[in-house]
Amino acid sequence: MPEFGPYETAQALLRDELWRCWLCVEAQIRHRWALGALPRTEDGGQGTWTTDTIAGVFRAALGEYHGQSAIRGDDAGWAQVQAMFQHHSLLVDARIGATLQAGIRLPFLDLCVRFQLNRAQRLTLAFALMPEIDPKLLVAYRYLSNDPQCRSLDARLLATLVYDSPEARADMSRDLSPTSPLMVYRLIEQEEAYGAYDSMLFRRLRPAARLVQLLAGDTARLDPQLSDVAELRGGAVDSLFPASMVERCASALSSPEAMLVLQGVRGTGKRLLLQVAAARLGRKILLIQGNTLASMAQAQARPLVRAILRECRLLDAIPVIADIDDVLVQQGDRADLPPFVQQISAEHLGAMAVTVGRDRMPRLDFRPLVHFALEVPSLSDRTTLWKWQVPGLTQSDAEALSARFAAPGGVIAMAASAARAERVQLDGPPEVAALDIAVRNQLHDRIVRLGRKLDCPYEFIDLVVDDETESSLHEIVGCLRERRKVREKWGFKGAAGVSVLFSGDPGVGKTMSATVIARALGLAIYEIDLSRVVSKWLGETEKNLGEVFDAAEPGHVVLLFNEADSLFGKRTSEVKSSNDRYANMETNYLLQRLERFGGLAILTTNLTGAVDPAFRRRFAYDVQFTFPAPEMRAELWRRAIPKAAEVADIDYEDLGERFELSGGFIKVAAERAAFQAAASGEPMSMDGLVVTIHRMYRERGKLTAVGRLE
Repeated sequence: MPEFGPYETAQALLRDELWRCWLCVEAQIRHRWALGALPRTEDGGQGTWTTDTIAGVFRAALGEYHGQSAIRGDDAGWAQVQAMFQHHSLLVDARIGATLQAGIRLPFLDLCVRFQLNRAQRLTLAFALMPEIDPKLLVAYRYLSNDPQCRSLDARLLATLVYDSPEARADMSRDLSPTSPLMVYRLIEQEEAYGAYDSMLFRRLRPAARLVQLLAGDTARLDPQLSDVAELRGGAVDSLFPASMVERCASALSSPEAMLVLQGVRGTGKRLLLQVAAARLGRKILLIQGNTLASMAQAQARPLVRAILRECRLLDAIPVIADIDDVLVQQGDRADLPPFVQQISAEHLGAMAVTVGRDRMPRLDFRPLVHFALEVPSLSDRTTLWKWQVPGLTQSDAEALSARFAAPGGVIAMAASAARAERVQLDGPPEVAALDIAVRNQLHDRIVRLGRKLDCPYEFIDLVVDDETESSLHEIVGCLRERRKVREKWGFKGAAGVSVLFSGDPGVGKTMSATVIARALGLAIYEIDLSRVVSKWLGETEKNLGEVFDAAEPGHVVLLFNEADSLFGKRTSEVKSSNDRYANMETNYLLQRLERFGGLAILTTNLTGAVDPAFRRRFAYDVQFTFPAPEMRAELWRRAIPKAAEVADIDYEDLGERFELSGGFIKVAAERAAFQAAASGEPMSMDGLVVTIHRMYRERGKLTAVGRLE
């Protein structure tokens, strides 16, 4: 190979860079020996490092460079070593130029090119890195700085080795400033133990641990220090995204200024689309977990953001902040983005992307926006996704699953993996029933945070309601079963889902009726805990409601909001405070979300007049549960006492006529009387029931058992 030919391996380049550092340090030490500026004996705090010791270190380094165990002989003088350094440095620079011209990619040079380091910055990085490759070089650093405690390069050494002229000192100040690429991207980390006003000459400089891995040839993985806050994704994958959408996303990602915003419910493939579009450009995405960064103090998050910016350049990756609507920081009445979002936007040279999981998009006004809305895949696309995720699944089974669950691709993939993990027979695809349960489980995990699943032990035959109410309940079931036919085949326009309001006194069977409807439809029903949905923080209530509806949508889950008047009450027309304004915003959001919800939402209220009239107009069914008449109360008494119970003579008609109790109170009274009878060793009796009822009236502040018990 010609003397000035390009470097072909990373090892050859590092070997010459290391030798350049050794020659530079040795020349400086021998020069100071000649001037008497460094002690030649044990004096001066050098411990046991005599002149011969240091000279031996130089001979050992020379031997390693030439591939020999040791080199003996007379030590060269300062002028000779200086000449060797200058010649070797010219040779290395010439070969580096040839390597770059030949287009050969080597980790260290690639690093310098990506971060646009000039020659002095490149040498600074080399002097910081080389002790990590050859620890003996640190001995020479300690001797040259006359500091036995020296553990790394510092600015004093740097001024001697690289910036060795008055003119260059100004360049050193610039190259170690916070705006230098060495510092901005944490290629070199400056020790912060010293005071803010101490001279930077005394601050130690150490290379990022990531760079040592990089020089070893590990150029494909993410810095392990970022494993908790970021994930590297790359490579082309199969997807069902239209080619035009992929091309538009790729075009946006190739822009140096744009911010691509992908909006849609969780699981619609926002991150996958970004990965596919980036792969079209031959690039990767760096998925940033914004929640983790947002939870950190700014002083703790700032160096991690610097490292993220460095990795984006090193790996040619596009930064993607996932679920940016989850990282909003509450500032009084405002919800702002955390500082790291704008920092990445301002300092990253190139396109970036964010994903939004809900309807309300945060304010992103610091870059030109390119916005895409991703919807749940169509019926045919869902069928294809099921076939992809579960090879061997029949066409009819895939169509049945896609028709039953309007699930996005992410939910389908997780459900398929879960069903495979639990299957008994390993030689075939999971059963359809197992896939059905797996989908429900994925959705259950997302809803259970804000609600609980209700049991559905009752059927229509168990209800005791008036004929009008029962007819309405049957009509709701028929509506849910036939809505696809009416909407898609017959062409009727309207909301995709069904919203129902149940009004009536406590205990008249509203919740029970909701579970009966769910059982008739074969769907799960979740009672949403409003105490966990409603939040005092601006936007948090809408966020929680969005999570509930988004999770319920694909699984055709029935949502039950009991005592919903606390959340869905009348909007105030006179806005006198910010609380009034935010309450109206929450009400308006719910109105809009109910109209778009594709499933069944049942709202119950004990206070019919408290519900906003605008809500009542938007309900497809407004079912009034009347207080049970005497004959209905008698039937409720009969059903409340099981046939297996030990019962004396009980006049159910008399109980229904005498006491105005709803079904819920009748059940409680029957159970209390049963416990009392069992404790006394006697069968249940009319007298025992009457005593229990009178006690329940007194417990609620009524002197006589007359009127309705509330």
